[in-house]
Amino acid sequence: MNDNGNYRSLSQKALKLMRLTSTISMLILVMIPSFIACVTIRADKPIVTGLIIMSCAAAFSAAYVLIAPGIRYRRYKYLIASDRIEVIEGLVFIRRTIVPIDRIYQIDIKAGPLDNAVGVAKVMITTAGSFASLRFLEPEVADEIGMYINETVIKKLKVKGARDNV
Repeated sequence: MNDNGNYRSLSQKALKLMRLTSTISMLILVMIPSFIACVTIRADKPIVTGLIIMSCAAAFSAAYVLIAPGIRYRRYKYLIASDRIEVIEGLVFIRRTIVPIDRIYQIDIKAGPLDNAVGVAKVMITTAGSFASLRFLEPEVADEIGMYINETVIKKLKVKGARDNV
């Protein structure tokens, strides 16, 4: 599919999903400081303390929602070669996952409710000891990648003398 070493980037739909999930996670995370602020205000502490806690949480959340998705989007890259699949992703810590094609046991194409709302899917690749995922893909691209990986694995198994019922 892409044996020349060029990494592929994501579509703009991926950025929408990253922004959506960041917003949802920050809304959930802001509930904790909100609770602390309410407890602080009710404990006869100055209202200013609760307001400071809330404003810090809101500022951090806004910064995270505005900055983090763009960084994650630019860093996410994947490569599908005849011998391996590589995925590079991360926000603060960058993770590089390499999966040898001949170790793959199962390929799943999934799309959750948020994925469907934005129009993306993910390819889940299972090996004997772990799994990798290609996330934020267009559904057509995910299907194409899944079929390519499946065909490549079958070819490699046939070359190694596996039975035809694989």
